[in-house]
Order: sequence, then C-alpha cells, then structure tokens
Amino acid sequence: MDHHSTTSSSPSDNLMAAILSHPPRSFSSLISSLSTDHRFIRSRLAFLLLSPPHFSFALARLHSLSLCQKSLLLARLLLHYLNLLLLSPSPSHRLRLLDFDAAILLMAMCDSYSPNTSPSPVNWHSIITTHLLSSLLSPSGLGSTSWPVVSHYVDTAAKCRRFLHVVSGGTVKSVGEMATSSAAVVSLPSVESQGESGDCVVCKEEMETGRDVCELPCGHRFHWSCALQWLGRKNTCPCCRFELPTEDVYGEMGRLWRKLMRMGGG
Repeated sequence: MDHHSTTSSSPSDNLMAAILSHPPRSFSSLISSLSTDHRFIRSRLAFLLLSPPHFSFALARLHSLSLCQKSLLLARLLLHYLNLLLLSPSPSHRLRLLDFDAAILLMAMCDSYSPNTSPSPVNWHSIITTHLLSSLLSPSGLGSTSWPVVSHYVDTAAKCRRFLHVVSGGTVKSVGEMATSSAAVVSLPSVESQGESGDCVVCKEEMETGRDVCELPCGHRFHWSCALQWLGRKNTCPCCRFELPTEDVYGEMGRLWRKLMRMGGG
C-alpha cells in the first residue's frame, strides 16, 4: 500500500507521540506533574462531593453562568491540561480556586452525563459520585502505573480540537489575529544589534549597530518600538509567523494544540 494512502494518526496518537518526544528528564518531570495534578483534581472533586454546601455553591455558580461563560470556563480548564502536557505554566490563564472548582465540576458533569440520564431535575451529585467511584477503581485510580494517568490527560486534551470547532462560530480567531500576552512581551530579551540583521521588517528602516533591539524566540529581531506596536495587535513573528502566547483563551488553546501536534508529527 502506498505510504500516502494510509490512515492519518488520530489526535490522541499525535499527543502521545508529543509526550514521548520529551527528553528523559523532562519526561520524568511531566509524569510527576501529571500525577500530582491528577491527585489534586480528584481530591477537589471528592471535597465538593463530601461537602454539600460547597457542592451546592459550585453548582449554583454554574447555573448562574451563560452558555458562553460556561464554554470559557471549560476552555480555561482544557488550557490547563495543554499547558501541563507542554510543561509550560501559564499564569495569564490560571484559574482561581473558586473557578477551578466550578470548572472541574462542569467537566465531571460532561464526563458522567449519559443520554439515558433521567430528565430534569438531574441528581448531579449522585451521577458524579457514581462515575467518580467507578473511576477510582480503574487502573489510574488505583495507581498501578503512571500510564493510565497520562492517557487520561491525553484523552482530555484531545477533546480540544472538537471543542474549538464547536465554539468557533465567530469566537475563535485565526492565527495572528490577537495580541501577544503582556507577560510574553515583557519577557522578551533586549539585545544589541550588530548590524547583521539588515532592515527591521516592520518599519523597513536599518537596525543600527549598537542599538538595543527586541529578539523573538524564533531569533528574528526588530526595533523595540516596532515590536511593541506589532505585538500589540498580533501574536506572530512578522517574518516567520512563529506564534507567541496570547491572552485570548481560545486563541491560546489553538496555539498550544498546534504546538503539540507539531511535536507529535501531526
């Protein structure tokens, strides 16, 4: 059979390939990070289920949100999963504990929901408890190996592409159509131009020797004033389209998803 006619890899396969591409030391850190986060999420969900007031508060918070706000909350949790898989903390999108509790409850509702669920009012406490107990008795819950935990994060992260597709009706912007995050701009290094880079592609003027210029992670350099103006509107390098972090949640999900796919050869 011709190589090009074979079935393409699934998103989960590409994500797993991206994980396996980490160097041994990074891979060990990844496993530790995922296991720690998995235990924390399980403990927070168990806390909500064992504390009726806190469960009611988190559920009431979800009921008070619009569909758009629920989507954004779920997006921020999925972004948390993507950042973990890339070993790249994202303070710009970090969830407060109250939002985190509401997000993991919403995720648990999505995971435990069945079309056969009785009509309203749904006893979410009972449904989620049953699903959690079943999960705790699984290999990942019993902690036999780390791979079930990794598979859980991979499977959850693989939902990002479909999730982005569902919410893309005018919400998700194209590559480069959003501003670079302030934290990413502040962290950019200032280097002294040696005159070897030629003209700044933004203003088309020469980058004078000895003048401080801005260097992007891709290695391309620009006048600081030009870079600030450009990155205030776009999150891509004007030369090679390298993507920088953005404060747009859906845009950041897309950026990290594409980065993982490239790491996995997808």
